[in-house]
Amino acid sequence: MHGNEIVSAQLVRIGREIMRARLSVWVWVISLVVAGCASSEPVRVRIVNDESLVRGCRVIGTVADNELEDLQKKAARVGGNIALMTPQRPSKGGYFGLQDYMTADVYQCDGGR
Repeated sequence: MHGNEIVSAQLVRIGREIMRARLSVWVWVISLVVAGCASSEPVRVRIVNDESLVRGCRVIGTVADNELEDLQKKAARVGGNIALMTPQRPSKGGYFGLQDYMTADVYQCDGGR
């Protein structure tokens, strides 16, 4: 083998190793994303419209989304178990601000509410 052929063979080998490393990184990233999106336990956040149902509960914050299920997930993520819908405060979001987003105040209520 000539000097140039040896260098070319080494570059090809290094390129393959880099591609294998990139592939394994992507496999890890994709598996982490899929694992993060999948939830084995159902969301346990009750959606209510009646303000009297959250009387005496601790206010945690406000969440917004255009899908009710995602709104529940966000409420659970901040530690709430009841979300009071706030139709008087709709907001726009999504592409070009064209999607109506629902908002809810999130509460942590003790007991069997």
